[in-house]
Formats: sequence, C-alpha cells, structure tokens
Amino acid sequence: MVVHDASKGAVVHSFDPDAPPEQKAAAAGRQRDQVKSIVQQDGNVDGKGALLSLIQLSIDGATLPTITVEDTDEVTNNKQEKSGSVTPSAPTVPGEFPSGLAPAIPDWYKVGWRAVANIDAPPLEEGEEKDNHILQLFLAEQYYGQWYHNAALICFAVFASHFLTRFNFGWGWLIILLSICNTYYVTSMTRVRRCARDDIQRELIKTRLASEHESADWMNNFLDRFWLIYEPVLSATVVASVDQILSTTTPAFLDSLRLTTFTLGTKAPRIDKVRTFPKTADDIVMMDWGISFTPNDISDITPHQAAQKVNPKIVLSIRLGKGLATASMPILLEDIAFSGMMRIRLKLMANFPHVQIADISFLEKPVIDYVLKPVGGESLGFDIAHIPGLQTFIRDMVHDTLGPMMYEPNVFTVNLEQLLSGVPLDTAIGVIQVTVEAARGLKANKIGGGSPDPYVSISINNREELARTKYKPSTYNPTWMETKFILVNSLQESLVLNLLDYNDHRKDTPLGAATFNLPKLLEDATLEGLELPVLKDGKDKGMIRFNINYFPVLKPESVDGKENLPHTNVGIVRLTIHQAKELDATKSLSGDLNPLVKVFLGNSTSYTHKSQIIKHTNNPIWESPTEFICADKSTSVITIKVVDERDFLKDPVVGYMSVRLVDLLQTDPALNREWWPLSGCKSGKIRLSCEWKPLQMAGALSGADQYVPPIGIVRLWLRKATDVKNVEATLGGKSDPYVRVLVNNVTLGRTEVINNNLNPEWDQIIYIPVHSLRESMLMEVMDYQHLTKDRSLGSVELHVSDIARESPPDPQYRYESTGAKDVAEPIHTGGSSYKGQLHYKAEFVPALNVKDVQFDADENEIQKAAHKIQRNHTDGGLSRTPSSSSDEEERYVTVGHPMTEAGTHSPPPQTDSSESVRANGNGAANTDEEASSPTEKDPAKEGIELSKEELFKHQSGVIIFNVIGGHLHKKARLDVFLDDTYWPAFSTLKSRSTNAQWAHVGEGFVKELDFGRIWLRLNESGDSDKDDVIAEWKGDTKAFLDTTLDCRSSFTLTDADGRPSTVELETRYVPVPMKLLARESINNQGTFRVDLLAGKDLRSADRTGKSDPFAVFTLNGMKVFTSQTKKKNLNPDWSETFEVHVPSREVADFSVEVFDWNQLEQSKSLGHGTINLRDIEPFEATEQIIELSSEKHGAKGQVAIRLIFQPEIIVKSRKATSTLTFSSAGRAVTQIGSIPFGAGKGVVRGIGHVFKRDFGGSHEKLDVPHAIPEVPAGQASRPIGEHNTADGDTNAATASGFPSLSRTPSLSGPPSEPGTLKVTMISAKDLSMADTRPYAVLRVGDKEFKTKHGNKTSSPEWNESFNFAASAHIPRLRLWIYDHKTLGKDKLLAEGEVDIWRHIQVGHSTAAEVTVELQGGGLARLRLEFDAENNPLARHASVVSLERSQLPASSSRFSIRGRRPGFNEDN
Repeated sequence: MVVHDASKGAVVHSFDPDAPPEQKAAAAGRQRDQVKSIVQQDGNVDGKGALLSLIQLSIDGATLPTITVEDTDEVTNNKQEKSGSVTPSAPTVPGEFPSGLAPAIPDWYKVGWRAVANIDAPPLEEGEEKDNHILQLFLAEQYYGQWYHNAALICFAVFASHFLTRFNFGWGWLIILLSICNTYYVTSMTRVRRCARDDIQRELIKTRLASEHESADWMNNFLDRFWLIYEPVLSATVVASVDQILSTTTPAFLDSLRLTTFTLGTKAPRIDKVRTFPKTADDIVMMDWGISFTPNDISDITPHQAAQKVNPKIVLSIRLGKGLATASMPILLEDIAFSGMMRIRLKLMANFPHVQIADISFLEKPVIDYVLKPVGGESLGFDIAHIPGLQTFIRDMVHDTLGPMMYEPNVFTVNLEQLLSGVPLDTAIGVIQVTVEAARGLKANKIGGGSPDPYVSISINNREELARTKYKPSTYNPTWMETKFILVNSLQESLVLNLLDYNDHRKDTPLGAATFNLPKLLEDATLEGLELPVLKDGKDKGMIRFNINYFPVLKPESVDGKENLPHTNVGIVRLTIHQAKELDATKSLSGDLNPLVKVFLGNSTSYTHKSQIIKHTNNPIWESPTEFICADKSTSVITIKVVDERDFLKDPVVGYMSVRLVDLLQTDPALNREWWPLSGCKSGKIRLSCEWKPLQMAGALSGADQYVPPIGIVRLWLRKATDVKNVEATLGGKSDPYVRVLVNNVTLGRTEVINNNLNPEWDQIIYIPVHSLRESMLMEVMDYQHLTKDRSLGSVELHVSDIARESPPDPQYRYESTGAKDVAEPIHTGGSSYKGQLHYKAEFVPALNVKDVQFDADENEIQKAAHKIQRNHTDGGLSRTPSSSSDEEERYVTVGHPMTEAGTHSPPPQTDSSESVRANGNGAANTDEEASSPTEKDPAKEGIELSKEELFKHQSGVIIFNVIGGHLHKKARLDVFLDDTYWPAFSTLKSRSTNAQWAHVGEGFVKELDFGRIWLRLNESGDSDKDDVIAEWKGDTKAFLDTTLDCRSSFTLTDADGRPSTVELETRYVPVPMKLLARESINNQGTFRVDLLAGKDLRSADRTGKSDPFAVFTLNGMKVFTSQTKKKNLNPDWSETFEVHVPSREVADFSVEVFDWNQLEQSKSLGHGTINLRDIEPFEATEQIIELSSEKHGAKGQVAIRLIFQPEIIVKSRKATSTLTFSSAGRAVTQIGSIPFGAGKGVVRGIGHVFKRDFGGSHEKLDVPHAIPEVPAGQASRPIGEHNTADGDTNAATASGFPSLSRTPSLSGPPSEPGTLKVTMISAKDLSMADTRPYAVLRVGDKEFKTKHGNKTSSPEWNESFNFAASAHIPRLRLWIYDHKTLGKDKLLAEGEVDIWRHIQVGHSTAAEVTVELQGGGLARLRLEFDAENNPLARHASVVSLERSQLPASSSRFSIRGRRPGFNEDN
C-alpha cells in the first residue's frame, strides 16, 4: 500500500513505531519539502482533489505542527513558477456572496432618495438654480405638468389629422390616430381617478388616526406564535439578572434569596388598541398603545390552547437560619394581570439602529393584579390580598415608585444609540453647576405655629436626592448662596428644586417645588438670575432664585486617524471596581469574608462610593461603577478600602490602596495592567479600570496654571513637496495639497492650497513657538475638499531636540540652536508606507529667559465651591460625620503602578509629560523617592528682569494672551490674528453662553513690533476650519501690548450692524532676538503706486510705420493693469496711474509688456521688460527706464515709469472653506503711515516717524487702544491725468525724454446740479469661476448699461464707456458681473458698488481710476470721468426738477432686468 501511494506521487512518512515522539516529529519535518503540488501542470486537479492530512504529535502536552498552510502555499507557488502554469480561479456563481469586502461606493453615485433629491446638498447660490430644469426658466408652474401634456395631445391630434387629410391618407390611419388618443385618454383618466382616490383616502385616514383607535390583530397573531419561542429565553435572562442582585442584597438575618421558579406563561401580552399622531415632526413617531397581559383570561383562546395553558408563576425561595440549621420557605407569586395605556415616542435618525431615543410613559395608572402567597406554597398558601388594606398599600407603593419614572408627564427614556454603542447608560455627559441664591415669600407654617426652617433638595425628575443645601432657621425669606455640582446623564429631563421644612424628630415637610427644563441649557449654557415660582398642588407658595451653568464633556479629537482626548486638569472620573482575589482571610474566624469596597477622595474621612456586599467569598466580583468630579487631576489621590462587613460589630479593613489619579488612568487591560496590590494585608489584589472625561470649563484646556513659557520659536520654511499621494485619481483629477503644522494636536499654522498639483511649491515661512525639547511638530500634508473634510496625504514629524539643545549656563538664554535642518524627508502615509517627499528648512531661535512670564491662575468653579465649603467648615458651620470603617491608615500613596495577574509588578508606563507630577497639600502626599529628590526650579520664576521699555526694544518676540472672558451678542469663539497671517495664532473654544468665560492662554509670534497689527475676531462657527466672523477689532500691536502688558483690559468688537461685544484679556511678551530675512520684513510687502509716464522709440508694427501701443503690467503672472491705447504713436504719453499690492518684493515677478492694438486680429507684442522692486526705498519716488525687448526683434523701445512704495501688511484672504487662498494682488487692509502721495518735496519723512504716530489720533485718550478707522473696505482710487514727483530734480532729469506731471490739491464736494458721468468699464480679475463668458452691467440711478461678453476667462477686459447723469442725489454706482449663457438665465458671478463722490471731487479731480472689491470674489477696475458743464438732463426741465427734489432714483419698474440682487431703495 505504501509503494502504491508513493507511485501515485504522494509523500509517505514512515518511521519506527517504537521511536519516541521527538524522532517521529523530526522524521516528518525532514520530508516536508518533498510535498508536491496537488495541481497538475495542465492546471487540472487530479480527480476530485487530494487531501493532505498531518499527523500531530504531542510533546509534553503541546502540539508540534510539522507543516502549515503557508508552507503548502509556498510549495504550490514554487511548482507553478517552475511549470509556468497558473491555477485558474473558480467560476463565480451568479448571486453568490463576495469572498472579501465589498468595494466602496464612489462619491459620485446617487444612492437613496436623499441623494437623488439633493436634500443634503448645500443650497445653490443665486443664479445657479436656473440650471435645474429648463422648463422652470421659461414657463410658470401652471403652464407645465398634466395640463401641458393634455394640450400637447390635442395639438398633436389636430396637426396629425390635418396632415393625414392633406396628403390623402386613408381612413385606417385616422382610426389608428383615434386609438392612440383614446389610449392616452383612458390611461390618464385612470391615473387621475386613482391619485384622487388615494389622496382623499389618505386625508380621511389622517383624521381618523388622531381621533380613533385601531386594532393590532396582526401584531397579536404574531406575538401568539413568537411568545412560545421567546418566553423561555426571556425567563432565563430575568433569572440570571435578578438572582445575582438578590444574592448581593440578602439581609443579614437570611442565609440566601433565590428565584427557583420563574415563568410568564404561555399566553402572550396583547396590544388592544393603537392610536397614531400624524401631525408630528418628520423624525418623530408618537403612538398610544393600549396593552394588556391577562394570562387567566381564556375567552380569546381556543379550547385546545386553554387545555395546554401555563399560568405565570414566580417562586422565591428564602432560606432562614445559619450554617446547618437552615430551612427554606417558598414565596409564591401567581395569577399576574396587567393592563394600561402607554404612550411611545420614537425619535428617528439616519444611521443604525435608526431609532435614536424611545420615550415611554403611562397616560394613566396601570391596573395591576396578582396573587401573593408568602406562606403555605401553592397548595395551602394564603393570599395576602385578603388582608384588609394590604393590597391597596402595596399597589400605592408600586405607583409611587413608578410615578416619577414613567407616569405622565414623566417619561422613561431609552437611548438606543448610546445603548448599542457600548457606552454605559449611566455615564455622565456633563456637569451642572447650580447656585441656589435665595427664596422669597414662602407660604408655610410649622405644625403648632412658627416660621419654617427651609432648605432646598435638588433632584432630576423627582428621583433620588442629588444634593441639598443647609437649612435656614425660622425665616420666610431664606438666603443660601450655595453652589452644588450635579452629574447629568441627559439634558432631556427636568431639574427639580424641592423646598422642605426641616424638622428635628419627624419627617421634613414639603413646602413646594420649582422645575427647570434642562434642554434650555442647549441654547445657552449659562443662565443667571433665574426666578421660578414654588408650586405645591398647583398653588403658588413663593419664589426661588438661582443660577445654573452647564459644563459638557469634551469629545475626543481625531488626528491622523486616531481619537485623542484633550488634555485637561478638570473633568469627570469614571471608576469601575471589577473584582478582587486572594483576599487576606486571617481576620475572619470562619475563613470566609463578606467583602465590600469603599472609595475615598484625598484626605476625606467619608466615602464617596460604597459597593454592594458579596457574601461568603474571598474572591468577590462587584462590577461597581462610580463617577465623581475632579478639580485637579495632577494632585488627586484615590484611596480604596476593602472592608469585611459584619452585622453588629465594627467592620475591619481587609486591605487598602492609595494611588494617584494620573497613575490610575494608565491602566490598560490590553497590556494586563489593571490589577493593583493591596496594602495592610498578607495577600490580595484588586482589579480596577478608570476613565477620564475632560470638562469644557474655563481654563480647563489652556489655563494659566498649565501654561509653560516658550523657550524659543521654530522658523519653518516649507518650500515644496514632490510626488505626493493622489487621492483623486479615480475621478481623473489630482490632489489639492497644503500643509498644516500641528503641536499637541492643535493646528498652529497652514500654507496655501495649490490646486490640482502633485508637486506643489508653497515657499512659505511659519513661526511655531515651542516650550520643551520633548515637543514635536507634525507637518501633515492635506488634500483640500470643498464639501467634505480634508483628507490626509501623509505627514512628517520634526522633533525640537533635533534642532535645539540646552545651552551652557547663561542668564539670558537657556537653550541654543544646533543649526538649521534643511532636508527633504519622505512623507509617511501610514504603517510602513511612504509616498512623496516634503522639502523644508527648520531652524530654532532661542527666546530670552525673561522672569515672571506667567499669569495669576484663577480657580475653576469646582475649586471655588470646594474652598468655600472648607471655609464654612473651618468656621464651624458644619461638622463631618465620622466613617463607620476604621480610618487609622494615613492617606499617602501606597502604590505607583499596577501589577500583572500573576502577581509581578509591571513596569511604570512611559509618559511624555514635561513636568513631574507632585502631590501635596490637599489630598495627597509625596512618596519617599520624590521627597528625597531635589525640587525642580520653576523656569517662570527665574531669568532676567526687563522693564516695559526694555522689552519693547526687541522687535521680534512671542506675545502671550490670557483671554479671560467677555460679554458677546452671540455665542462665538475668539480668533487672534497677528500681522499677515491668514490662519489664527490661536483660537479659543466656542463659548457656551453669551457671557463667555474662556480663561484661555494662547500665544503668537510677531516679527516687527513697531509695525505689527493685531486682529481680534469673534467667529460664530464651532468648526475650526470654517469662518463665520460676526465682530472684529484691529489695532497696532505695540499700542495693544502697551495697554495689556501690566493689567487686564477690555476691548469692544463691533459687527456690521454696530452691535458691540466686549472681550477682556491681558498679555505678556517674551523677546526672541532674531535677524529677519529680507523677505520676512514689513518692508518686503506693501503697495506700489506706479505712474506710467510715457514710451519712447517703440517698434512700428503697422504698415504705416506707426503702432497703436498700450501697456500691460503683470505681477506673478496675473494682469494688474492695462493702459489706454494711443493711436499711431511710437512715443506715446500715457500719464496714467495705478496701484498694485505686492505681498513680497523679494520674489515678485513684476513686468510690463507693450502691445500693438489691432481691430481684427490679436494684439502683437512690441516688447517686454522686467521691473525691479527690491531696491526701492519706502516713500521715495523712483523713476525707472524699462528697456523693452523681444525674442524676435531684440531690444527696441523704452517705457518710463515712476514708483513709490508704501509698506503695509498684505493679508491673504481665507474664503468660506477649510483651506486658504491668496490673490496675487492681495488686499491691503492696513495702511502704515499717513503720508499722502501728493506731498511734493519732503515726502520721505523717515519711516520710523511714520510708524510711531499717536495710536489714539486726535481723540480723547482712553484706557485701551482704538481700532484705527479706515475707509469703507473694497474701494481704492487714484486721480487720472495729474501726477507729482518727489522732487524737482527728478522732473528735470527726465523732461527731455518724457513729459512730467503736476498736481494741485484742492477740496470740493459733490455737485448739486446734474452733470455727465462717463464710466469706462476697463476690466475685472480673479472672478470666482474661470470657465465663464463674463459681461458687466452698470447702473447709476435708473439708467443701466451692459457691456459685451467676451471669451471664456476669469480676467475679462472690456474697455467700454457709458454716459450717465449724476449729481449729489445719486451717490452710488452699482455693478454686476454675469456669466453669459446661450441657453438659460445668465448667472450672477459678483457684484459691487462704488461711492462716486468719494473718488470724484469737482474742482479737484474730475477723473479717477477705481478698483472695487466684488462680493462673490474678484476685483473690478473702472474709470470715472465727470463733466459738470454738460448737463444731460438740460433738455428736460421737469426731469431736472424731479431729480433735485426727490431721493435717489430707484430702478425703473419698466426696466427689462428689474431689480438686481441686493439692490434696494437706499442705494
């Protein structure tokens, strides 16, 4: 047989049967490589397949495999590689389940009715909704639909019959036409009748649903069959749960309590009637169910079912006595009946399980009946209901227990979403701070006379008492001023404040209650001065005044695909005591313990939690959770005592442990770090788990007590990335990358977005303050998404220790740089994979070691309340109740880290904290090791002392802000911007109330203190990636720092409607001496005024030997100005002026190109020249002669220009997305200096003098700096045709070749008489959409003109002129830019307005070139020319009179376009 199998190709393992197992395994292992593939070379399986069986050998009880599945695959693959054959895949059966995960559904698929209907899509902008349906553009709603179809059929029948008759078709064709019309008529009428019948029936059902009950026989039929299957499972579940509870709550005089029999019978519960409420919200289902459980009623079952019926029966066995002298006594409960009316309210949601919350309540007290036989059992038992009054007493007790839980108006809430998520149902979602101030006008008297002694008891929905105040003796107007903190599991309930009269020797007397609905805290988390009536039996019994504040639990933040909890020092601790084992039983005479656990906090002698008692075991399992508020995580110590419960004797402590909370939070069941040793005993260990839930409380995240001063800044030069990951390849696009820099999961800086590029070049410098050598910066490359969240393309991590180190003893600098790090590191995309490289340069710049860089840390609300109670206790206001357990153990830390289950100590967990946790003072003590170690010096209290004047001598440094709070007109977060950054230096959390309490410490780097600017913005958006600015303040950084450096100051932020909001803050300043690069200085950015003077010796391009030249100026590839065309001139005199905002002179590519204008063909280039901006001094007029050249014709021609540079901060704009964009022209929002360009000689007065002007101007000096007033945003202009130079010598030097200009300043107001306003619509740029055919519409008064539409571009040029009548009564010019559509309504791209008389002044400048910023994105350029002598309305005297006497004319109601979007009468 062996030879036969070997001849078939099988490998046969033969060995000596008497050999030991080791030799047999070795023999099998040596022949493992001889196993051949079961697949033949032709790819077919031999027969039905071969089976390889392995012989498993047992060596010392362990199984030693000789071959694995991987080995078999390897041999098979090798065989296939040698033979060159590939095993064909098995044929796929249609409809079978896939073997792997189903592929992800692409984003562009439309799945489900919500996607098809576009319900979740953002609303379309004005003008875009026209693309939805072509009929909606030209036909009103009444002209299409069924009426349209019927009319079309009639027209079709008429024309078709006319056609058939006209061309002599036969009667048969007419019959076919009539049959077609008849079929359509019959079908349409059938549909109309069916729809009408359905609509009528549906409306009738809606009325009947709300007023009538309906039966649920189909549900009862299902329950009758399902109950027989489900009842045994339900009974087993109830017994398993209840039996464990009974065993732990057995009284001392009983030996045990057990459920020995439990069944609910064979008859299922019934739903007698159902009523539905149709008029509810779309996501709410509300029904009334009449339910009953009457197993003894046999009227509705068949005789066969009645013969096999089993009634409900519950037997509770009570064992009396101790030890051997015990006896069991059964208590029988049978013939249970129940009926009632229940209201069920379901709140639906989109994700599974699709029902979020189920609210259940009884509309009336249910009817409950039963037979209870405590003695005698089933045969001889006596029903206690026959005892007079006892049954009524039990029924009332049941109703009193269930009433506060689920009798109307109270509801029993089941959060199915939370239940199925694995989160405990009793977990707290936040903390409510209730400050009970006083009550007034209480109406109550003590029995026998006298004033009441009132106190307040606080509960949720009248359940167990959660807190109470002290009682105030003999008063009707008590004042408590006490603060209580209450953990809440839901905000869908009511807070009840019960007032009671304290009595010494009898039960306290209720005085009334006040109810507060907790859902109000979702709208405003801080409510002060609440006054609610105290009601009793519907009557007013007085008034109570209190404050309430809600602190929610912070949710984890997702960073790099991982969820991280915010690091806070105040929060909620959820401690779960699971079990103990090997407890020391030497203190018990019987050797069995009745253990329970008590939890103590700090040095408190009263426990905060007590577990249930587990009888007769040394290895108890409690599974007892508790939650409590922690005011200071770093210093908190928890003491856990295991106590042996004895009935009438003192309970001895079996063992105890004291541990720091920060150590307890390091427990990790995955690493077997949850067992802790007990002290004070010979043996024993306890298993614990602890969860930290941070609270959103003022100062919790970035408070003053947690702040560490910076040691310096990291100058991060993000240059470019190469070959980044493409996450949009499936849609045929490329990623839109940008880089964000995160420190401790907080974004501190971002670059611009480079659209559709896998090799982006950012070339941006970001400054990141650092506080420790152990910090690291995560540079994460992100892909911008317009609608969804941005996606990560990978990250690169930079450790501060790589570029910095501690310096030798130096009083000024504690750290020093190790040199710049200029690298190209691979981008880590997850796991061990990399894609692309990030090129950056990082350099550490140390900060001065300044002394006392800290703020006075205010106590949080919990600490304030705790200290207030301690002061009251010290004054003798209240005495503590001693604990029943022994407290001879001192509260010192007995264990620092957990142990393994085997009993060995696990190593202490590694932490990244830069500060060692030291417990002392309140509630903690140092360990011996820590006490012996030297105390670290506080760096904030060391260093050099600098006065304010000495600090301000350093231009570069870190400004530290302590944002305390404020009074806001809307709930918002505060964003702080410095200089030209378009990403905030830091942001606070969104305030939970309009009375904001932030206590947030943030910081930002300023490059040049004298020239810096600061913005304070209130952002209503809760998402840090979105902007919804509702108020703003801005001012000079130096003046702001001067005001806030030594004291707290308030600043008023105003919105567009003038509503004020105040913010209170203070600052500190840490200088960082550094040498700025030329591109980093304020002189590197600003506004250039360019005077295009003239051209000379230009190349001729026409046959006549002349040219029609015009000049085009470009900045970084974008057109910024186009001059007028000078016809037939080789030496044109343009004399035009424009302004351009340059974000960086060092890298600016500024050039001019002269073209020859042609009417029919494209303009020809006459030459190109580059303009140097680097060497121009600020505020000095510099003339340059630009040599023109072209590749084809060489150098030919010159252009003369004059440049004046005004340094100012060019802020890059953030649009309403999660990323950042930047226009090449930018927008100058801050003017540095107030020098007019027409100052003539002496225009250069020194940049230092300009920047050090009085911050407050000529106004009365206030305590805080003013926000510098500026002209309305979005408009800038310069006069045309009048120029000046800085000095006369310059004009003389260029007079021979180029004409010079002059300017005579004068002032005048708008004209009272109408004149002719010539408006030239020159161009627009940076429109929101690139693929458009834009045209412009201009309106002045009621007159409107429209330009021609051009080719597809985002920077159109029109150069079209229009004449309007203008006077002082017509102050504005309205402008709209549309995208021309051949079919359909034109789309509005942008709009804007121009204040005419702001730019035109009669007698001064009658012509001006205006640049206006458009709403919707982009800039428009116009030329205004006003002729006061030419009155276009002179021929119509009546019209002129009307123009003078009335308000500005509105748009004509006969206008073709009618009113424009955003146009009103005031305009």
